[in-house]
Amino acid sequence: MMRSGLSLRVMILAALTVPIIVQSPEIFTLSVPHGPIMTWLNSSVSLSCELSPLFNAEPLEVRWYRAKDFDSTALLYKDHKIHEAPVDPRYKGRVSLTGGLERGNVSLTLERVTLADRGEYVCYVSSEQWYEKAIVLLTVNVTGSEPVLSVAEARGGGGQVNVTCSSEGWSPQPKLTWRNKEGTEIRYEQVLNTSDPQGLVSVSSWLLYSPSDSDWLSCTVALSGERRESRVMPRAPMEGHWSLGAFMTLLFINLLVIFTLIGLFVWNKKTGFIRLSTSEKNDNAEGETESNERPAEEENLLEEGVKKTDMEKATQTEFFLKESATQTALRESFPKVDVTLDPLTAHSSQFVSCSKKMVHCKKERDQASTAHFVLSENKFSSGQIYWEVVVDSKCTQPWYVGVTTTDAAQINKAIVPLNPGNGFWVLRYKKGNGYCVSTDPPTQLSGNENLETLGVFLDCDRQILSFYDADSGVHLYSFADVSSCSNTFFAVFSPAFDQVPFTIK
Repeated sequence: MMRSGLSLRVMILAALTVPIIVQSPEIFTLSVPHGPIMTWLNSSVSLSCELSPLFNAEPLEVRWYRAKDFDSTALLYKDHKIHEAPVDPRYKGRVSLTGGLERGNVSLTLERVTLADRGEYVCYVSSEQWYEKAIVLLTVNVTGSEPVLSVAEARGGGGQVNVTCSSEGWSPQPKLTWRNKEGTEIRYEQVLNTSDPQGLVSVSSWLLYSPSDSDWLSCTVALSGERRESRVMPRAPMEGHWSLGAFMTLLFINLLVIFTLIGLFVWNKKTGFIRLSTSEKNDNAEGETESNERPAEEENLLEEGVKKTDMEKATQTEFFLKESATQTALRESFPKVDVTLDPLTAHSSQFVSCSKKMVHCKKERDQASTAHFVLSENKFSSGQIYWEVVVDSKCTQPWYVGVTTTDAAQINKAIVPLNPGNGFWVLRYKKGNGYCVSTDPPTQLSGNENLETLGVFLDCDRQILSFYDADSGVHLYSFADVSSCSNTFFAVFSPAFDQVPFTIK
């Protein structure tokens, strides 16, 4: 009796836990997840899809395909077997039905997931009397790089520093968090998210921070439990501070100069002794002649030294002439790039022509807190680029032309000092003050009051930006160390407010 009671209980428990399989109905529906299914790059994932009510799906047709691509399937099950064609070759050898067709489970298993696998999938099931389909959304997460932190002295002073954090290669968009030594989260306002052609996201943020507030800062970039963290001491580089590498380099140069001077001194003494010995052998009996010849010999040596110095000066002069000739031939050496304006970045007071080659102000200056400039559609990150801008020397209002970085362009065009520290390398003009460049403090340029065509040459590889009078070939100024965290630049234009246009040639 006890054994019979135990067997009955086991049978009842099994009946309650096993899904009830019914006969094939005429009408059925599909049950899929309500939200997206998340997985990681290079992993395996199951796209769930079940019949409702549950019944044996082996006699049915099961088709998985990308949305709006019915004929190119990821997997096709029909006539009790999986068909090799027509199948999208991207899924060959990576898909299978592993849920159990006899139990009404038609879920698709996808292995070695790639970024291209992201998106909507359609689960399609049909019988002789009925068909049904449902959409399953797949998202693929990718963990990006370790955050890169940098510290620079804030231009506004006050003992604060500008701390920047950037990380790339994420999908989808991650969350960036600043924390101090105590682990307290620091609120920030400036953040930029950009995507590359593969859809991977780069995130960057910066904040003004007082070094006295914490011994160190941490920047964490996280996504669905995966996180990358870096720390930095919020200390600005000290002016006049010598690093070990700089000290060793200077010491090596000084030693090299000292040994060179010693070698020249020894060589000169030996040369003078040989010449003196030769003179003594030839005129041994004529002491007076010897004494008279020494000054002549020394005079000859002096003349040789003067000639040598003149030759060195001539060589230097020839070098600078060649350099000037190279600058004059800039148009021939580096043909102009077809630079166009991006109307989406233009200020509300600016008008960009349909050709995207001309911009001018269409109304008077307003009191908005955003900067009045427009960026190029072109992005520059490598190679050598040259373009020309037609400016009017009759302008009575200030204007500027140059380049800026994605780091600077992404701060919602907030008004900041136009200098390299804030990501701007520009040449400016103001009536009465003439031309200057945006160094800190600004560097005034003399001459060229009648400038009509401004040539701009950007060498991304050597990190140099140069300005020229394109009509005369005169070199105006060059910036060195033009660089940023993103290493991507835009051309930037800010025409005068007297409605005189800028035109890109």
